[in-house]
Amino acid sequence: MESAGFKKYYQAPVPAIIAVLIVYFWQGMGHFVMYMMQHVWFPGRDLIAAFVIGVIGAVMIWMGRDASENKATLLGFAGGSLVWLSWIEFSFVWVARELQVEPALWGAKPTLPEYRVMLSSIGVMFATLLFFFFNRDTRCNAFMWLHRNLGLKVGEKVSGQARNVASIVAMETIYVTWFFYMYLLVIYNPLLFGTDHWVTFASCAFFGIWAAYLVQRLWWFQRMAPALRYAIPTAIIAWNVNEILEKWGHINEIWVMPQKYALEIALVAAALVLVVVLAIVSPARRIVDRAQ
Repeated sequence: MESAGFKKYYQAPVPAIIAVLIVYFWQGMGHFVMYMMQHVWFPGRDLIAAFVIGVIGAVMIWMGRDASENKATLLGFAGGSLVWLSWIEFSFVWVARELQVEPALWGAKPTLPEYRVMLSSIGVMFATLLFFFFNRDTRCNAFMWLHRNLGLKVGEKVSGQARNVASIVAMETIYVTWFFYMYLLVIYNPLLFGTDHWVTFASCAFFGIWAAYLVQRLWWFQRMAPALRYAIPTAIIAWNVNEILEKWGHINEIWVMPQKYALEIALVAAALVLVVVLAIVSPARRIVDRAQ
């Protein structure tokens, strides 16, 4: 696995493809895992299971603090994804049950009670994002673009050698996921826009164009770790197109219908495992210079 002959295949666009597939496949599998926790694996005990899974995610983030860049990036993404899936999403499930919130018929696919409750966190999200937005050491491309175009001088960056990559990737995963949940829930709400509003149609087109733009930038990445970090927003933005199409009823949400789509879900799960393995064994350094 570590031979030069094997490593030579990890040239652009292989890291980009692997990275995008990891993040994209996980979006669907995360929905599947959440459904199975509630209805099959831990019915009546899903909140306890969610707490334990969140602890596992937090431990993974902790384990990545002094790891190599590749390992830290993978642990950060996996840990952040588990923390979001468990502690965050199931906290809204808990509150929705306590308040007896009903699903909302927004579009062809009902909006579940926990997502209606999630809308209440929009102020907390924007308030806490200020910490990252005004952080002079941010490497977020979107934040740096805003700093440049708004003329904001947040200070000079310090050396990136001391950065806790796993923690940064975990927070990126959580906040990017959170932000786009908020965006979709706002445009779906008929009191604001609605699923048939022109804003929703424009958003679907914009997400598709934006994702394509990011993919062509990601295409030339030569190393797995930076590719995966860039793929987090890229794949989630692309997934938003899938979400809107499901909301319009154009495609089925197979993740919450495992009895009907068991084969399809199994194939996606196998593909996810495969690309994660490929990411784990990927070389830590660039093998071929881009200029060559």
